[in-house]
Amino acid sequence: MNILEKQPPTCYNLNMNVLISVGILILAMLIMAFLQITPGVFALSYHYAIGKYSKKKASRLMLFFIIGVEIITACVLLSVYYLISILCFGNFQPETSILTWIMIGILFAFSILSAFYYYRRGNSTKLYIPRKFARALDSSAKSIKTNSDAFVLGVISIACELLFILPLFIVSAIELMRLDLHSIPINLLAILLTLAPLFPLFIIHYKFQAGYNLANILKSRSKNKSFNRVILSLSYLIIAVLIICFKVNLQ
Repeated sequence: MNILEKQPPTCYNLNMNVLISVGILILAMLIMAFLQITPGVFALSYHYAIGKYSKKKASRLMLFFIIGVEIITACVLLSVYYLISILCFGNFQPETSILTWIMIGILFAFSILSAFYYYRRGNSTKLYIPRKFARALDSSAKSIKTNSDAFVLGVISIACELLFILPLFIVSAIELMRLDLHSIPINLLAILLTLAPLFPLFIIHYKFQAGYNLANILKSRSKNKSFNRVILSLSYLIIAVLIICFKVNLQ
């Protein structure tokens, strides 16, 4: 009887841990879907491609841009996942390490950075990257001619966001390992995680196909600037709080 009485809390803790891990992964996907450098470069590239080539060729070029984004995202996530697997050496207890608190501090820092420094001051949608580099991206978007050009630009654009994405991948890799320990299939979640940066690209592609132009898209980006800033900042903050409350204090 005593054994049976102890089972429900255990099951509850297990279910709660799974839900929190999935919640953290969803928040990580949300952040990646709201980052703005890659969608901005994609919109510029599509605009210039439509102006120079047929719609069919422009769509093909943008497909290779998307492939470049997806490949580098998947490679970075897999690299982080296997690196953490090697470092754990089969003794998976990241919550006991000072590195966990360092990661929590980094997430809090990115919450502040997202709120105050992700966008430059003013009414424009200029982002934190140096202006010289932004002009280089614009020049590259104008000069796309081949599928390889589009692919490389996709890789470069998502690489510019790695500063904000890498902490998410570290946290996500740890949560995927936790779910794997609970015999939860993690393949679908990992795939969705790598697809998250593509969601805004598909939306922009749809808008161009529906007759929107670059001016419409830039106006929408400007209108949503404050909302994006809030989503990014709150999501980083909530991930940090969830790790403190459910991954550290309850161990």
